Amino acid sequence: MFTKIINFVDSKFCYITTFPALIVILLVVGFPTVFGIYISFFVRNIFRRAIYFNGIGNYISLIQDPSFWPYLAHTAIYTGGSVGVGFTLALCLALALNSGIRFRSFFIVAILLPWMTPAVSGCIMWRWMVHDIYGLLNVILVKLGLLNQNFFWLGKPFTAMFFLILVDAWYRIPLSTLILFAGMQRIPLESYDAAKVDGAGRWYCVKHITLPLIRPEILIALVIQSMFSFREFGIPFLFTGGGPGDNTETLALSIYKNANLFLRQGYAASISVVMFIMITIFVVGYFKAIGRKV
Repeated sequence: MFTKIINFVDSKFCYITTFPALIVILLVVGFPTVFGIYISFFVRNIFRRAIYFNGIGNYISLIQDPSFWPYLAHTAIYTGGSVGVGFTLALCLALALNSGIRFRSFFIVAILLPWMTPAVSGCIMWRWMVHDIYGLLNVILVKLGLLNQNFFWLGKPFTAMFFLILVDAWYRIPLSTLILFAGMQRIPLESYDAAKVDGAGRWYCVKHITLPLIRPEILIALVIQSMFSFREFGIPFLFTGGGPGDNTETLALSIYKNANLFLRQGYAASISVVMFIMITIFVVGYFKAIGRKV
């Protein structure tokens, strides 16, 4: 009997060890997701203290809401800009670290600083830098003669979105850099040596050796950064609050305001469900489009 138990544990060891983690994932991720989908079909009346079944009414209201589409566009611009800037800089930093730069440990720690900085502290620091009265950016530009007077950077839609993208990219760079740098570390040095013997330059090695061999890491970094930026709430809330007006309002901010300020929990849940579907479609499509090449 004891032998049978041991054999059973050995044969099902992988399932037994992952079962506790699966339970935690179901409780932490699965239950809130299912509950969010459930309440998206209801409307709460706070005056009558009642909840009414609304079917797909919240989703119809969402599609007909004139503010939903601009907020979706803001989210797409915010995500695309952050991924474009953050991934490009992360790739350049990873290539620099992989080139055998001196004091590499120091630079790795410096690159990780944004990741170690709390979002509140980081956003306050960036708001101070672009402040219209005593901001460091205005002081420098006025001293250099590039501006005649202080400029209200967060008071214009374009510059507010630009700096919002910059702050988000600043937070995403460390993780993407580590992922790409780790991928470069597994490339055999013999590949570069053989290319150099044939007269290949540094750019040729990067284009034909480094980038093709780190495609899995590139895919992972892009997917993670895209998902995090698309659903990001803290940075837009702390840095611009959706302003000026609602020109930097994202879907995540819209969910917060509808759920907590306007007390439209069902409508807010429908937005979150739509965002979940969009992220799922994006990730699956991304893996199908690029994953074949990996």
